[in-house]
Amino acid sequence: MASAQEIRTILAQHGGLARTIDRLSDDDCLFDNGLDSFGAVQVMMDLEEHFGVEFPEHLLSRDSFSTLRNIQALVAGQVLRQAA
Repeated sequence: MASAQEIRTILAQHGGLARTIDRLSDDDCLFDNGLDSFGAVQVMMDLEEHFGVEFPEHLLSRDSFSTLRNIQALVAGQVLRQAA
């Protein structure tokens, strides 16, 4: 399963949030805290590689990547879907 810490690590590496990621709650808006569209794409690609999933196009939205909680749910859903 996708742990919040794994996702925080990926966000710190590729999301431009290295200095603030540990201070953000699971529901803080990542885009309000430094994540931009390029960083979101980098995070998405790293999440796909790290968790061995592929996000369908209809899930690639700003809302899907706006909070740690949303990202964790997105990854968990894709992991379960691929396991089925």
